[in-house]
Amino acid sequence: MKNSTSENNDKPEIPAGKPGLRAYLFKPAGIAAITVAAAASVCLVIALVVSSYSGPTTESSGNSQEQQNLTADQRAAQNQHPLYEEPMEDNLDDLVKQVDLTLINTLKNSKIAMRDLRLEDVSLKKHQGHDFHFQQLRFPYKGDKNKFISKIKNEFDAKALNASIHEVASDCWLISINGVPTHKFFIFAPIVKPKQTPRKAGPHTPKMAIVIDDMGEDVALAKGLAALDAHVTFSIWPNSSHVKKTLAIARKNGNEIMIHLPMQPKGYPKINPGSDALLVGMSADKIHKTVLAAIKKVPGAKGLNNHMGSLFTENYAGMREVMSPLHQKKLFFLDSRTTPKSAGPKAARKAGVTTYERNIFLDNVKDISAIKYQLSKTAKIAKKKGQAIAIGHPNWETLKAIKQWAKENQGEINIVPVGSLIPKGQ
Repeated sequence: MKNSTSENNDKPEIPAGKPGLRAYLFKPAGIAAITVAAAASVCLVIALVVSSYSGPTTESSGNSQEQQNLTADQRAAQNQHPLYEEPMEDNLDDLVKQVDLTLINTLKNSKIAMRDLRLEDVSLKKHQGHDFHFQQLRFPYKGDKNKFISKIKNEFDAKALNASIHEVASDCWLISINGVPTHKFFIFAPIVKPKQTPRKAGPHTPKMAIVIDDMGEDVALAKGLAALDAHVTFSIWPNSSHVKKTLAIARKNGNEIMIHLPMQPKGYPKINPGSDALLVGMSADKIHKTVLAAIKKVPGAKGLNNHMGSLFTENYAGMREVMSPLHQKKLFFLDSRTTPKSAGPKAARKAGVTTYERNIFLDNVKDISAIKYQLSKTAKIAKKKGQAIAIGHPNWETLKAIKQWAKENQGEINIVPVGSLIPKGQ
C-alpha cells in the first residue's frame, strides 16, 4: 500500500503488520490524546488573547475605550483587590518607616512601654530631590546599652535595611540609611512620671486631619471607621462596589466626604490605577468630563485627592484642566503627594481652588504599633505647625491603631475635617 500524501511519496512503505499513526489515532488512547492536545491549544490561544488585552498599551485613547466598555460588574471585580498605593519613586521614607518598626519592636522586646517612647521632633528633609522625615527620639533603658544597640544592628542586618548606628555623644546615637542620617535617639535612665489626667481639646489645640483613601469596597470596615471617636475623612472611589452604602455611612455619622480619583502613575500600564483614571495626553474635554462624572458619583463630597498619579500630577497642563471643574463645583484639592514634583498646588493656585497637602502616609507598614507611631509623627508636625494631614488606607490594622492612639492622646490633638484646616499658601 502506498502512502498518498505528497510529503511521504518518497518514503518507504509502512509494513502491514505495524499500523502507523493514523491507525493509532482511532484507538481510544489516541482519541484521548487528541482531546487533551486540542484543549491545551484552546487554552493557550485564550491566554494569549487575554494577555494582549490585560492592560492598555497606549496613552489615553485605548485605555479610555476599554474602560468605557466595562460593565458595572466588571468594574467592581477590577476593584475587588485594589492596589492601594503605587511604589514610590524614591523609597527612602519607606525605609525610614521600616527602621521605625525595627526600633519599636526592639523596644517592645526590651520591655519598654510605647508610652515611654518620646518623639521629640520630626523634620521634613530632602535627599536627591525626595522627601523623608528625620526624627529625634528619646526613651528610657536601664540595661546594658551596648547590648541594646547590638540588638538593633542585628535586626537591621536581618532585614537587609542597609542601616547603620553610630554613637555621636554620650547616650546619643545616629541612624543612617544608605549613608543618609534619618534618626537621632537618646537613651536615658528610667524615671517615674506622675500620672497625667486627660486634657480637653480647646480652640487652640493643634489640628490634625486623618483621610482614609480607597473607601467604597469594604462596608464593615467603613462602619468601623465611622464609629471611631476621631472623625476621619472618607475619600471614596467613584467606581467602587459599595459607593452608595459608604456614602450613607459617612453621612449618618458626620464624616467628611472626598473623592479619590485615579490618576496615571509612573509604572503605568503595569501598575493600573483603576477604571476611569486620568491619563497624560487626555484632551481637556475628556479630563473635564471624567472629573465631573466622578463628582456626580460621590454627591456631597467637599474635595478631591489623587489615587496614585505620580506621573499625571507632575503634568501641569493636565492638572490645570482638573482644577476647572473643581473650581466650578467649589471643591478643594488635597494633593496626596505621590511625587515631590507635583504640579497640583500651582495649578490649584492659578485656578483659585483651595488646596492642601498630605504630610504623612500612615500604613506603608501594616503594623498597629508602627501606624500609631506614624500618627504620633503627624501629631508632632501639627504641634509644630498648628495642623497636619495624614493619609491611611482601609485595613483593620489602621482602624485599630487610630482607635488606640486617639484614646491615648485625648485632648492633645483635635481630629478635624480637611476642609476646616488652613489651606496651603494662606
